[in-house]
Amino acid sequence: MSLEFNIQSFIQPVLYILNKAGKPLDTHKISKILYFADREHLAKYGTTITDDSYIAMKYGPVPSNIYDIIKVVLGKGEIIPEEITKHYFEKFSEKEISAISNFDADEFSKSELECLDNSLKMYLHKSFSFLTSESHDLAWNDAQYDMDILKIAKAGGADKNMISYIKEHNEMVNAKFY
Repeated sequence: MSLEFNIQSFIQPVLYILNKAGKPLDTHKISKILYFADREHLAKYGTTITDDSYIAMKYGPVPSNIYDIIKVVLGKGEIIPEEITKHYFEKFSEKEISAISNFDADEFSKSELECLDNSLKMYLHKSFSFLTSESHDLAWNDAQYDMDILKIAKAGGADKNMISYIKEHNEMVNAKFY
């Protein structure tokens, strides 16, 4: 993984979830809360909150870079230097991490906070099996590994106009000029 990405776009949403939950959470719970928040934001506003790509794993979608960060905190990963994570998170148990700093509210738009709060309200207290089942949506079912952002938007209820906007936006973002 290249460190050219904005690490705060990955760290801050996890800090937000952990701070608002008020307790340590495991990778599965964090991943699903983020997925549902990203899916809602994508369907309503055309962008994700985390700017992460999702991979389809056995128990549902997982934000790829955030998963790497959590693995480092849990002592199970080496892709991201521990130096980056040690000021934000700590290992609580074999499967759970906790926040050791507060989130930065300036990192979020009003719409991002809305979708994160909606996801926390709806999914924080749901069971592992419920979250797994609920996240096995169209986008997850159609993915072999990498999940398609347009299918995530459709699974979140995006209409045809929003799908077109997302498609055009992604083409512009990924355009290479020589």
